[in-house]
Amino acid sequence: MGFKFCDSMIHDYRTQGYVVFRQILPPSLIRDLRQATMKVHEYARAERGPQAQRLQPITNYEIELKPFQDYAELPELVDAISKVLTPRHKMGHFNRTGLLLEPAEQPWCTVWHRDIRETSNVPDVEEFRRKAYDPLWFNQINCPLYEDNCTWYVPGSYLRDDLPDELAAAEASLPPENASYEVRERKCLEYAQGMPQAVQLSMDAGDFALYHPNGWHIGNYLPDRKRVTIHDFAPTPELLDWYTRWQKTRADVKRS
Repeated sequence: MGFKFCDSMIHDYRTQGYVVFRQILPPSLIRDLRQATMKVHEYARAERGPQAQRLQPITNYEIELKPFQDYAELPELVDAISKVLTPRHKMGHFNRTGLLLEPAEQPWCTVWHRDIRETSNVPDVEEFRRKAYDPLWFNQINCPLYEDNCTWYVPGSYLRDDLPDELAAAEASLPPENASYEVRERKCLEYAQGMPQAVQLSMDAGDFALYHPNGWHIGNYLPDRKRVTIHDFAPTPELLDWYTRWQKTRADVKRS
């Protein structure tokens, strides 16, 4: 059927913190991106071992960037992002673009988290408090090249502080690493499902999820489900400057 923009997507993103553009990548671009990423599992596992789930940034590896440039400049995608965010939000910063992958051996999930908090050595706490709930400031992207149901998100959570039940769910126990495959599979799923109001972002190849990274979210991965998902963002120049300042602040704290 293909992608068609609806004005309700703007409302969904700003109230729920996420929106999925279904079937927005054409099959030819999916093919080109798959071909460009054929060796990424090999690169990630050689560097970080069999359980590696991320390769970032793509510019550090022998990956053809032309398909990624075509992705960042895809007119339908540029138009949809400009409507949900603003025309000043642009992809194509490949020195920050990553790829999310499935682990090779055991099921795995991250802990429930928000990406940035006041305690994350932000450059200016008062500034962060003003920006944290702004739907037009932070953003994050997952764009799967294969079917992907790994990401879970709590709608609306970026607009408010933590709730007691959410903190309890985030602090629940994860299965031990030496548990059997099936136990880890079940327990990781139960951990993901234990977060109140969480939804699973089930996506097909060529879908595109735009979400606010300070909402509660998680990744839950299975080795038998191939995953290559572009992990990206569409910043403004001001947001790029903020990240540069944040990186400097974190480096200064680390050295002190």
